[in-house]
Amino acid sequence: MPIRATLADLEPILAFQERAYHENRAIKGVEPLPLSVDYTGLFDFMEFWIEGPKDHPEGLVILDPTHEPPGDALFIWSIATAPDQRGKGLGNKLLDFVEARAKALNRRAVTLVTNSRLPERIDWYLRHNFVIMRHETLSDRTVVHMRKNIASD
Repeated sequence: MPIRATLADLEPILAFQERAYHENRAIKGVEPLPLSVDYTGLFDFMEFWIEGPKDHPEGLVILDPTHEPPGDALFIWSIATAPDQRGKGLGNKLLDFVEARAKALNRRAVTLVTNSRLPERIDWYLRHNFVIMRHETLSDRTVVHMRKNIASD
């Protein structure tokens, strides 16, 4: 189960994100959004969850409980696995954790945005019962807004 990270974990988080999103640069032709911001202030309102050793994460989830209207959805700002962990089920485990966290926060859904030039990632989310809500054209990319409604227990 992922453990909550703090600002003290920033250095390994940044190193992890660089490894995890490295290949996306070439595919997308632009800097991945999770690599284009200053993380320092994000700890004030986002939740960082590390899977594996804190000093060398195998997976990372960054959640923004403030992104959607209260009580509606929990926004996945970033969900990633280390390149050497892909294909081992860790992404599924992280997504299960996100859904459990959304339920704990009394959210009805999980939402995210991904790049339209990553069809294999979009397909992965579709296989996990996400639906495409809309496409949005930004100045340097087109993103896909996705949502998964979750059952309340």
